[in-house]
Amino acid sequence: MRRITLTALLLALLFTCPTRAMTEAERRDYLTHLQQILPDVPAWTQWLQSSGQLPPDFDALPKQNALPDPLKFLDGRPVKTIADWNARRAEILQLYEKYDIGTIPPKPNLDKITLVSETVSDGVTPPPAPAAGAGGFGGFGARGPAQPLPKGTISRVVELAYGPNDQATTQVTLTIPAGDGPFPVLIGGTGAALLNRGYIACNYPTSVDDTTSNLPQLYPTYDFATMGQRAFTAEMVVDYLYTLPQVDKARIAITGYSRIGKMATIAAALDDRIAAVVAGSTGVGGVFAWRQGGERNQAESIESTTRAYGVWFAPQLRFFVGREDRLPIDGNLLVAMIAPRSCLIEYGLNDEVSNTWGDEQTLHSALPVYTLLGQPDHVGIMRVPGNHGANNVEMYLDWLDIQFGRSKDKWVNNFLFPWDFQQWVKNSGEKVNLADFPAHQPTEDVLAGANGKTIASTTDWETKAADIRKNINWLLGEAPATIPPAGGPVDVGSTSTHAAAGVRGGAGGPRGAAPAGARGGAGGAFGARGGAAPALNFGASLNDAIKGLINRSYTAFGWSAPDITSAMTTRVVTFGEGVKGDLYYPANTPAGTKLPTVIWLHGYSYPLGYVWVYRGSPDLHPILALVKAGYAVLAYDQCGFGGRSTELGPFYDTSPHWSQMGRLVHDARSAIDTLQKDDQVDPDRIYIYGYELGATVGLYTAALDTRVKGVVSVNGFTPMRTDTADKGTGGIARFSIERPILPRLGFFIGHEAQIPTDYSEIIAAIAPRAVVVLAPKYDRDATPADVHAALEQARKVYSLYNASNNLMVDEPWDYARLPAYTMDWSVQSLSWVAHPTPMAAPAATPAPTASN
Repeated sequence: MRRITLTALLLALLFTCPTRAMTEAERRDYLTHLQQILPDVPAWTQWLQSSGQLPPDFDALPKQNALPDPLKFLDGRPVKTIADWNARRAEILQLYEKYDIGTIPPKPNLDKITLVSETVSDGVTPPPAPAAGAGGFGGFGARGPAQPLPKGTISRVVELAYGPNDQATTQVTLTIPAGDGPFPVLIGGTGAALLNRGYIACNYPTSVDDTTSNLPQLYPTYDFATMGQRAFTAEMVVDYLYTLPQVDKARIAITGYSRIGKMATIAAALDDRIAAVVAGSTGVGGVFAWRQGGERNQAESIESTTRAYGVWFAPQLRFFVGREDRLPIDGNLLVAMIAPRSCLIEYGLNDEVSNTWGDEQTLHSALPVYTLLGQPDHVGIMRVPGNHGANNVEMYLDWLDIQFGRSKDKWVNNFLFPWDFQQWVKNSGEKVNLADFPAHQPTEDVLAGANGKTIASTTDWETKAADIRKNINWLLGEAPATIPPAGGPVDVGSTSTHAAAGVRGGAGGPRGAAPAGARGGAGGAFGARGGAAPALNFGASLNDAIKGLINRSYTAFGWSAPDITSAMTTRVVTFGEGVKGDLYYPANTPAGTKLPTVIWLHGYSYPLGYVWVYRGSPDLHPILALVKAGYAVLAYDQCGFGGRSTELGPFYDTSPHWSQMGRLVHDARSAIDTLQKDDQVDPDRIYIYGYELGATVGLYTAALDTRVKGVVSVNGFTPMRTDTADKGTGGIARFSIERPILPRLGFFIGHEAQIPTDYSEIIAAIAPRAVVVLAPKYDRDATPADVHAALEQARKVYSLYNASNNLMVDEPWDYARLPAYTMDWSVQSLSWVAHPTPMAAPAATPAPTASN
């Protein structure tokens, strides 16, 4: 048998080739800074000391913020033929072993098969309990007391021996339907549904948290971590299955959920005898790309994964914390590696470990590889209601039956985010005459007036600011006469047309309630499941699925300060076209007190909206930090996220000349309308605190609406006119081609200098009101030098108003995230503005070091 590799193709978001190399001294200095800002992981520190490893030469790796293109070699050469693809697959596997899973030994021979036990069901007696650790893959197995199996069903346990001197062993448990077969097999599947469908259920010990395996000692020259070790063992299980006459060798599948879903996907990528994989809510490190997760998306990250679960992946992966754009591999390539065999990407609509938008992007990226190999229908998504733990066994068996030719049903993916820029241009009739938009120089003075003279008064500046606001409004587009209500249609999920039973799928478990037991993902260092939940005050506007998450004793949502949560209260606030938000405020606020109020605008948190997952102590959710500082905070899910995920799909059908950003700004301004009338809100002290996308929304809103008295922008922007493809950020295409945030920007790709406005002007248009900017050095969505230059231009306008101190900037040695030290500084900076009496302006807080 042969190991296969993987590839995946994405949108044409370009990568940048390196122009220089880091010196060894620079790499050592980088490591020193990295260790200062990251939480200590003793095992990783010990590995660094024993191995002497340094971070890779990041400058020698292509900078690629978009998903790596499976149909391009690392050096940029295109894949044109199947032979090219085979070479690209080999390259991807080599890169995966080098940077992610560790090197994996060649598959040894299966030398011994020892029967441990075998019973044939009489239809009355329950089967024996499986050996410890040999149960299902978590999430898809039956739970509760064992039930009698159908008469004639065989339950068999064997021990396999292989490797050097047969010292590697594993137990395999099979449940074989009555009859002669041959039967398809699902490794990792359990429960009556499999037997009813005529599948063999096969299980072996799959825990990626168990470090007692002797494989590292048996193969000391290979550095495979537990994900790779369990995938290596899966190859031996397939060897055993190949010895059985009851097994249909062309129809062997594997499944897993959460952390075991990652492992199952890796196993399928390595072993081409595995014909299909059901990848259940893998999160990052599986089908969900590291680039699409992370702090940037308020999600699981390389940092959180390698800190809490350091044995899963090779230790060198931690070097890429915040530098995912330099990682030569990602989850889309893992799926492409499986092609042309079948892969189903399964997740919940509000799945805190997975990500609706990111999983769809993985499919879109891998699909061209499947098409090249002649099997475009062999990759699909399965989206069900609920959060992590939601699944529909019958539905994924429908998909397997289709893939294995056992059903003539047709699988329907029903994408939640079916954006196509060219289709929008065609449907909307939008066009731009570039001749109407003059080019701007990168060094253009923001105080340059229309007559060529330098603006020297605030009166003259206000004239230019009015033009800037017109240009902002043009970018946002024109709202329809009737703005659609918030919420969107009911999600239909993924479906299969079933001849006998009609439409299947979309049901899952009860919203907000996952089956009992550990699913992985948010356990471990981020808080155990089970036990009594603390008294948490979180918003009633959240949907049941999201409320269920926080109720299950998570401390991984930044909601980890009982002293604050018990001292605050919340109530629902409805505004605009039926948007429901939650107003949080200190519980002991005296009657009649009008509080300074902050609108919290979240980032790219597709499954959870304003909730933040994988955010543990000491990093509070910004809502708690702001309430602790004495603010009322309005939080709500923005259009396309959390409880409003389904809003974005049909958005441009009803609003073809508007934009998602236009809707986001409209909602923020509608929130201000309502807050100004609220008895507990000081109408003259309303602020915005935005993170990533939310920060961008905040800047646009504040520029257009003087009722916003200050805005905090965390990782919120890079200048658009210099955000070209060669910068490696993905360019302005990521706001127009990749995502439908500002479609009109798509007309300026390749002509960025002609974009009618930019952030130096947008921030200047807010002056003299306060702007607090956090712009870390390693924000992969930004070019720091360009950000700095834009801020210096905007500061000129603040100086006109004698308000230079109202533009507060921190540019720490850090990556795009919101750790406690920068959040504290931003809240203190905002309070300097919001406090009714003058206070000293806070200095930028230094990044944590070994001593602080």
